[in-house]
Amino acid sequence: MNIGEWAFKRAAVYPEALFLTEEGKRTFTNREFNLRVNRMAHALESWGVVRGERIGVLLTNASEFLEIFFACAKIGAIMTPVNCRLAAPEMVYILKDCDPRVLVYSVDFSALVAEMKPALPKIARYFRHGDAAGSDPVLADAVALFPDREPIPPKEVTLEDPLFIMYTSGTTGDPKGAILTHGNVLFGSINTVVGCGINRSYKSLVVAPLFHIGALGAAALPVLYAGGSLYLKGFYNASEVIGLIGKERINYMFAVPVMFQLLTQTDQWPQADFSHVHFFIAGGAPMPLPVIRKYQEEKGISFVQGYGLTETFRLTSLDIEDSIRKAGTVGKEVLHTLLRIVDEHNRDVAAGEAGEIVVRGPNVFAGYWNKPAETAEAMKGGWFHTGDMGKRDEEGFITIVGRKVEMIISSGENIYPAEVERVIQALPEVREAAAVGMPDRKKGEVVAAFVMLKQGATLTEEALLTAIKDKIAGFKLPKRIVFVDEFPRNSIGKIMKKELKAQVS
Repeated sequence: MNIGEWAFKRAAVYPEALFLTEEGKRTFTNREFNLRVNRMAHALESWGVVRGERIGVLLTNASEFLEIFFACAKIGAIMTPVNCRLAAPEMVYILKDCDPRVLVYSVDFSALVAEMKPALPKIARYFRHGDAAGSDPVLADAVALFPDREPIPPKEVTLEDPLFIMYTSGTTGDPKGAILTHGNVLFGSINTVVGCGINRSYKSLVVAPLFHIGALGAAALPVLYAGGSLYLKGFYNASEVIGLIGKERINYMFAVPVMFQLLTQTDQWPQADFSHVHFFIAGGAPMPLPVIRKYQEEKGISFVQGYGLTETFRLTSLDIEDSIRKAGTVGKEVLHTLLRIVDEHNRDVAAGEAGEIVVRGPNVFAGYWNKPAETAEAMKGGWFHTGDMGKRDEEGFITIVGRKVEMIISSGENIYPAEVERVIQALPEVREAAAVGMPDRKKGEVVAAFVMLKQGATLTEEALLTAIKDKIAGFKLPKRIVFVDEFPRNSIGKIMKKELKAQVS
């Protein structure tokens, strides 16, 4: 049993049902898509990408991304998606680390690939995806030469085999390649399907980049596992996304909170047709309560939220019925995951106390590529140590209070950035806030808060501090407020706190 069987079984049982649509380009049925996967699988094998070998993929959202994914699944090869928004030295580090035999890239990145080639002598073949001219062979032309019969690998591919390596963001050092197995993919998808009630009537608009676990693990794979279909598009224009939701009768979309905020700021928002939407799913960061209310009150749309990591897929779910009452939490752990919150001695903490989140389950990754020491450290005692600090309330709902490495220690007191951020973001003038530690000669660290105001709003530092002083302990009050027009963000919309911290250090 392996993930490649998903494409085969869909084609066998519902051959003419829709698999995916790529915006403005192509539509494939289950049967058509499976044949494309088979051709891709035979092509990969002929290029030396056989069981255990890697293929690097530098693609925007396109059918070929998923074709390579399922082709690797059928033959036991390992796909390595590369974040398209990284700089060349960062990509070179990743590609040297995972050592792929082949690199497939979108023609948009031709100049970038040409720059990297001298540093990557071990990559034997390059293929470009797209119509623009270039020196490397066109992927579609090369794959078209191969048969579309089902591939038969020499040895059975099972749920224990690795399927892809996805690199972490490297916020505390060099990126690490998380090895995700077929079994991780299966149970990661099951957790979302069961928790969200997804079935084969679902049509998911995939706008978040597939090279991230959020889009692949929440927007695409659970829907495909349940028998639904995908509509692939890049998130370049919020107005276009709003139009597509109505036009294509979309009923499911995963995105990070900043994307959902952008939709509400378009001229098309008042007339937006969300009549076919069952719900939206948000991840990557907590959804601000005002945004949740705006969708509920103005469009009748609710959110399922959750918490997950590259190494684990989805870990928790905040269901629709609790999205307002328990806003700010990430819900409770999903079906096939065990989750504990522990102190520095690995003892479970009491309800309401903060500790590190540790997890165990069939969705948890197999380890870090070429990093046995880091793997052993992360998996101490058989539990994956997430590095995230959280607390559980009396009802079992979990709140993320920050990264362990981001915790602010002021005169011996622990301050979790999320606690400060939530209080500031509750002010009506504030759109978003980020708290970081700022060096202090007497206290070691104090809080500095970066604040983005809503368009047209005004607020002084004095007025902000006055508004929150009774809502948070005195030692947690920011000692400096920095108003910003924009936040530095990574490729999935998360605020880059390391850059903010550098501004006040």
